[in-house]
Amino acid sequence: MGEVFRPKKAQALSDLLKRINKGKDTANLRKEAGLLLSDITPDDISAAEKSLLSNGYSARLVQQLSAAFVVMALREGQRAPLSDRLDDNHILRRILAEHDIARCFLADLKEAVEAIRLKKEVTSSCAEFMRLAHIVEHLDAMEEHVDREDDVIFPYLKMHGWTSLCRAAHSDHVYIRIALNDLALLIASFDETGVEEFKVRLASITRYLCPTMQEHLFQEDNVLFPIALEVIDDESVWSKMKTLCDEIGYCGVHL
Repeated sequence: MGEVFRPKKAQALSDLLKRINKGKDTANLRKEAGLLLSDITPDDISAAEKSLLSNGYSARLVQQLSAAFVVMALREGQRAPLSDRLDDNHILRRILAEHDIARCFLADLKEAVEAIRLKKEVTSSCAEFMRLAHIVEHLDAMEEHVDREDDVIFPYLKMHGWTSLCRAAHSDHVYIRIALNDLALLIASFDETGVEEFKVRLASITRYLCPTMQEHLFQEDNVLFPIALEVIDDESVWSKMKTLCDEIGYCGVHL
């Protein structure tokens, strides 16, 4: 992708993002997005985002609209699911598989939290608490996964101009990491915390963590990594990235 800012393209994208926000006539919006994506640069997207910000749109909404634009454009192109376009040993295939595992643990986490909420007597040796601790241990052990994204894949995407999307994903990583740390600390301090206080704090953390993490995984699977596969079209670069990821390791998700 080029690094040239073109006012007309940026304005066209800005107008399209505003219409996407209104949510009307999605079929035509998808067609327009599909046509525009093939002739848009990261600089154009950045300029369109700045235009929306100057018009009073929140930063979070602007990021969501930009992501929605890319998703609609890719779907309009009727491309195969990302995993179907990857070799078995491709680093993105492994990352997508880890995302699926994380979703399973998030579903388990919701069940465990609800079971503890309904249980009158909760102890550190009861089955419900031990299951919760086991699930959190898995989620908390995904540091290598995050490192591979932040330290290997995102820098290459930034080289192609997609700094804004990478910055948003990295910000998600920071807040998810904080929430997971809070959850691990809460479990570790269970014996010093009253049961009712434990339940309240547990519910508060997971009400934030679960939807935030699910939305983050969706954005990476459906926006960030499809873009990466399109713009990084040199197999030797992907091979180099895999070597770096191999050095970081894959033991973060324990099966």
